[in-house]
Amino acid sequence: MNTFTLQPVTSIWIVLILAVCALLMLFVRPSFSKVTSGQRKTLNLLRTCVVLLALLGILRPGCVQTEEKFQAGVLLCLLDTSRSMELPHLKDDTSRWDTIVETMRSNEGRFKELAEKKIDVRFFGFDNEMVPIEFDDGLKLPTKPEGGETDVASPLYNSTLKTRGERLIGVVLMSDGVTTVLNPSVEISQAVTPLVNMETPLYSIPLGSPADSGQSRDVAITNFAEQHVVNVKNRLSAKATVVTRGYVNEDIRVELVVIDSKGVEQVVESKIVTPRRAVQETNIDIPYKPTEAGEYRMKIRSVPMPGEMALRNNELDAFLTVNDKGLSVVLIDGGMLFEQSYLRRSLATAEFLDLQFIPIYPSELEAGPRDDLVEVFEDDSVDVFILSNIDSRLLYDEVKSPLGLEALRDAVEKRRKGLLMLGGYHSFGPGKYHSTPLADLLPIEMNKSEQQDFNADIRRELHISGELKLRPVVNHPLTQLGDESVDWSELPPLVGANRFVKVKKNALILLESDDQARHPLMVASNVGGRILAFAGDSLWRWNLKGHKKHGRTFKPEYDKFYRQVILWLARWDARNDDSISIEFPQRRFQPKGRVRFGVKAQSVTGENLTDVKYKAVLTQPNGAQQPVSVTAMGEGNWNQVDRDLVAQPGVYLLQIEGERNGASLGVAQRQFVVVDRDVEKSNPVANVERMAMLANQTRDFGGKIMDSAELAKVLDAMIEDPPVEKIQIPTAWKFGETMSHSLAFLMVFVALLATEWVLRKKWGLV
Repeated sequence: MNTFTLQPVTSIWIVLILAVCALLMLFVRPSFSKVTSGQRKTLNLLRTCVVLLALLGILRPGCVQTEEKFQAGVLLCLLDTSRSMELPHLKDDTSRWDTIVETMRSNEGRFKELAEKKIDVRFFGFDNEMVPIEFDDGLKLPTKPEGGETDVASPLYNSTLKTRGERLIGVVLMSDGVTTVLNPSVEISQAVTPLVNMETPLYSIPLGSPADSGQSRDVAITNFAEQHVVNVKNRLSAKATVVTRGYVNEDIRVELVVIDSKGVEQVVESKIVTPRRAVQETNIDIPYKPTEAGEYRMKIRSVPMPGEMALRNNELDAFLTVNDKGLSVVLIDGGMLFEQSYLRRSLATAEFLDLQFIPIYPSELEAGPRDDLVEVFEDDSVDVFILSNIDSRLLYDEVKSPLGLEALRDAVEKRRKGLLMLGGYHSFGPGKYHSTPLADLLPIEMNKSEQQDFNADIRRELHISGELKLRPVVNHPLTQLGDESVDWSELPPLVGANRFVKVKKNALILLESDDQARHPLMVASNVGGRILAFAGDSLWRWNLKGHKKHGRTFKPEYDKFYRQVILWLARWDARNDDSISIEFPQRRFQPKGRVRFGVKAQSVTGENLTDVKYKAVLTQPNGAQQPVSVTAMGEGNWNQVDRDLVAQPGVYLLQIEGERNGASLGVAQRQFVVVDRDVEKSNPVANVERMAMLANQTRDFGGKIMDSAELAKVLDAMIEDPPVEKIQIPTAWKFGETMSHSLAFLMVFVALLATEWVLRKKWGLV
């Protein structure tokens, strides 16, 4: 069907008036010369053509042609090709793969009929990835399933997304529903979301026998990551899944076991799991804070329960690497102002640092000082303490609660911990620290008259008002922000600071105000542990973009400043700044598996070093050592161990030495294990509940769970009543829409005008 259209550039009445006027002008003759009848007709013809051509350009005619076509439907068939398909399907000897092959072969004729009915049937095999399966004369299925891991959710989600813009009429999923991949890219709860949005049915065909919860009693540990990396003194979250069958309302003890290099096992933490259903999956999170650096093995295991027959799945091993790079910092804040908020965000991004935040509000003063902080101050795993605008009366009372700040003083003086006190209305003298055990530690003198009372007007004489630029006094690690182009005078100023009455003789002024007064703003001292007194509490302004004349944020300088402060207080400036680290995407492998590893060198503050040469040696389980090549590839060097070097089961050790500018940066080593155990075949039970859950989400559109024999009925229904729709596809054409049309119009228009003018010139009419 064709439809003609007009799209005039202006009102149709104006177009008609202009056309009439132009045509009337054809009757105007020259008064000064005579023309023959033939000449007049020629000129009128040329002028008429010009008028009609101009009218054509103004009206812009077009045509819309509509064509009916059939929209082909798409049917997806997703077939599990992981090694778990070699397990029995039901109670007979038929494997799950045999069932897939038999089902597909018996329905090949139906698939061909669907193709004739304009239904595009597409086949995919999947394990942790999705691979197309050809269907020409027949379905070209793999000889045997060889997938190493199963991810049900991601292939289902991704395959349906690929049909966006097409008419998906259904998805057939044949699998046991068991996911063995550690970190699937799509959660199982999201797998069917595209199908629900497109109102498309999912036909789930479960393969394998479900567990009989009335007869089978079992506890299994699953989904425990193969490797964990944590800095010493930092918190580790050991997460796993406990699958229970047949132990309703019974307490099951789950333990976290750490094994050192000598093979000594230690139960470090445990949890109790109490299932409320016959079959239940419970996610657990067992916290652990290692105190010593090194390489460890660890496992999560469940204590055997009465009547439990299979015990091999009661535990799952993993590796734990504890880096000797951990710092533990305690931040105690009493004001909840901007500085502590930005400081917490900055320190939280430092991988080598574990931050514990303790807010104490002035309203707690009536309850007395916090005696529970004595345990925090006596914790030897803490490296640095930060006091931010916290009044000493919330921490200390000379008669009732003297132990708190006495414990903090001992931590700094005797155990050499670092202490940073930030400025604020209740810091230093205003916070009454002149009468506490910290008075002798802080590098500044304080007077008893400096006290700031709660709920009283701020004593302005105790503070420096106005904006204060910072100026380094000495060349010190804390006054260098790592970039020579950074000028302290360009940094956003403080909005006031505490006024230090006097600096002690043994103290060192690091920063002062960049004005004539030269107020001391950051002062350092060493009384066993290192101490910093910083009068400001508004460095957070460095994080603001475009502060006044500055066109950028100074967040990198802010992060650098505070990280250097923490590292200096913890005495890390005396340590080797560079270190080598090895990364494994996984730590458990099959014989001759793909063992990938990454290696990089980093400075203590986290900068990646690229100009490093590496030498790697692999120690095999029998003690033999083999060289491994490491190719420099930028900041993260990813390499692969030759498959023949990891053919035997056992524990392997990879050792890598880094060299920079002729000097050794150190040696890193990391273990991994090759196990002759197939994760895909370790659980013979099918997850029928999961397959049913996926299908039931599309129940309103015809989705359902069914056995393999029912697939033929579903396909026959599609053949008998093909879900094919007619769609109308419009094709539009408009005059002047393309460059070629416009150019041709212009050339003809100019040619007519030029011809008319040449003729009039020749005939003496101009």
